[in-house]
Amino acid sequence: MKRAFPSNVSDVEAFFVSELSTIERVIAFVCARHHLSVADAGDFSSHVKLKLIEDDYKILKKFRGRSSLRAYLSVVVQRLFLDYRINAWGRWRPSAEAKRAGAVAVLLEQLMRRDGHPFEEACELLQTNHRVALSRAELEELAGRLPGRGRRMFEGDSALESLPAAARSVDDVAEDRGRQFVADRIVVTVETVIARLSPQDALILAMRFEDGRPIAEIATLLHLDQQALYPRVQRLLRELRRGLEEAGIDAETALRSVESPAVSLTWKLR
Repeated sequence: MKRAFPSNVSDVEAFFVSELSTIERVIAFVCARHHLSVADAGDFSSHVKLKLIEDDYKILKKFRGRSSLRAYLSVVVQRLFLDYRINAWGRWRPSAEAKRAGAVAVLLEQLMRRDGHPFEEACELLQTNHRVALSRAELEELAGRLPGRGRRMFEGDSALESLPAAARSVDDVAEDRGRQFVADRIVVTVETVIARLSPQDALILAMRFEDGRPIAEIATLLHLDQQALYPRVQRLLRELRRGLEEAGIDAETALRSVESPAVSLTWKLR
């Protein structure tokens, strides 16, 4: 029998909490399928759960019971993983040499260049998960033909400080000043909203968005129930969103401001 899906936010929130074990099993399956490390799997798990509760559980509200919840979530989580991987590593494409060498070469390059597995580990994955029959010597010869592209590296602030500034037009400078003005309003608004929160709620937001800690880690450090923490974070975000709207700042404007390279937006959580 098809399940009648809840229509209001509180009921959807209860549905999310009741089905969290199913959600976590699907996430674990996708993480295992893509051979994520423990740290990356934890980060991706938090990413998925926050996506599921974004916009008042918009993704979950689309489930209508025409398939099992697990089947629906499998499609959703896989799509979220593809977006997550592109955002984290950039869109990956096999080299021309790998394409010329065939499907095994593309798989080997994917494991080594995109996913960062060392050669020995990539060989094991090819033989175990993909049933590749080539010997280790043949795979080593194949790896030697691939171009030596590394994974994307990110420089720290100290390295960026030594780079020369690019010439910028007066219009660009004026536009960034306007964005900085909006960003300053966002900072003031965020501080005003946070001042009304309890110390623990403010700490949760600081740990999540200042420190970038996953929800599971915050729950452990603060001795909180992890299942209840996800909807709690969502409620706090709704309060911040309402505060921004009351100040006349829409989400699109806020996003443009914080993404501007000339704007330094820091949440001063007290």
